[in-house]
Amino acid sequence: MDDKKLMILEEKLKNELSEDKINYINKYKLKLNDKRQWMTTKNNVPERVYFSHNFILKNTILEVIFRKYQLCYAKLKYFRKNLDKFSYFKYDSKLGFIETEFWDIEFFCHKKSGKYIDLRYLQQITEIEVFLEFVNWLESL
Repeated sequence: MDDKKLMILEEKLKNELSEDKINYINKYKLKLNDKRQWMTTKNNVPERVYFSHNFILKNTILEVIFRKYQLCYAKLKYFRKNLDKFSYFKYDSKLGFIETEFWDIEFFCHKKSGKYIDLRYLQQITEIEVFLEFVNWLESL
């Protein structure tokens, strides 16, 4: 498919999505490939496919974000059930933590304790027992 047709298709498919999902695609400068996959091609590194258009269409922004960070189902299930216990933040080197919309999240803030949880930290937890210990600790605060 030539570039012009692909750009037209990309705009058409974006129009099927919620504003949050469009903002997410724009934030990461994702582009559609001819297999209808959203991918990035920045910084002269190999292309990285984030997800198919079908995936982003059928799932919530929570699943989309957790897919980017490659977070497991146990984490998805926990945050899906407990999302109301958290606020959403990103970090600015000049301003510090800034509350943001969910699609722009980099950190969860546990409302009860004020503890910030970096999504990259959650990504490093690879054992379910370690995650459950973390959740128990967090909920005990």
